[in-house]
Amino acid sequence: MALKKEVKTGIIVIVALGMLIFGLNFLKGINLFTHTKVIYAVYNDVQGVVPSNPIVVNGFHVGQIKKIEIEPNTSGKIVVTMQITNTDVKIPKNSVAKIFSSDFLGSKAIELDLGTAADLIKDGDTLSSTVEESIKETVDKQVLPLKRKVESLISSLDTTIGIIDGIFNKDTRDNLTQSIKSIRVSLGHIENTSVSVDQLMGSEKTHISSILDKVDQISTTLASNSKNLSKIITNFANISDTIAKANIHRTLQNADSALYYASQIMGKINRGQGNMGKLASDTALYNRLARASDDLDKLMIDFKAHPKRYVHFSVFGKKD
Repeated sequence: MALKKEVKTGIIVIVALGMLIFGLNFLKGINLFTHTKVIYAVYNDVQGVVPSNPIVVNGFHVGQIKKIEIEPNTSGKIVVTMQITNTDVKIPKNSVAKIFSSDFLGSKAIELDLGTAADLIKDGDTLSSTVEESIKETVDKQVLPLKRKVESLISSLDTTIGIIDGIFNKDTRDNLTQSIKSIRVSLGHIENTSVSVDQLMGSEKTHISSILDKVDQISTTLASNSKNLSKIITNFANISDTIAKANIHRTLQNADSALYYASQIMGKINRGQGNMGKLASDTALYNRLARASDDLDKLMIDFKAHPKRYVHFSVFGKKD
């Protein structure tokens, strides 16, 4: 019996719908003819996550997000339904479903950090969840301390500029200008002096070379006579040791005592005390001594002239 046109049309539409559904699921990565596992993860925030986002293990695609819905209670947590299409991947129960940015455009995906448990997930299990920091959050954390430091620096610079502006008034600026001019003049003088010194060194080069040669000769002489110099230094050391060992202090005390007594004696002589004092101060005694000396001189002269008056010699005895 021939099928009616309406039945044929219905069959074609059903087949077309089936192929459309299969094609859409295939594009989503869902193979209707393979066995899949449905697991869950609960998050506080799933910003950027949408159904059909991929689920990966170490970068390997193992499924996709099937559905996202909020819990019916008032907790506000989000339940993400994940469909694992690659059942060959062994996923332990203590694995963690982590939301991360899959590219620089901010597209989200879920990565399963595999655990170490011996038991594997089953259909309907719920995994632990975590959310990786977004690039914006990471940058904000890195930039925020720098931002605060820059703000503090700007504030300090503003304060410093205000202080500098208050210090460098017109008088100060004029003084700085004058100081800079003086420094410039001084530098000019230094430059002229250096030129003069340079010229002097050029003109006196021969003389300086001669002086250096003489210094070199002196150093050579000293080096060749180092043994003699050592002996001289040793002798000086011995002399200094002898002087150090000598009782100079006692000698000086004795000399001081002798000078004191000599001073006392001279004082007594000046005051006319004692024989020496009387001799020095008695004019009459001096005159008598002078006359006696004069008479003795006359007597010696007369004795030389007439010795017979004073001495008589006779071989045969005294004459009558």
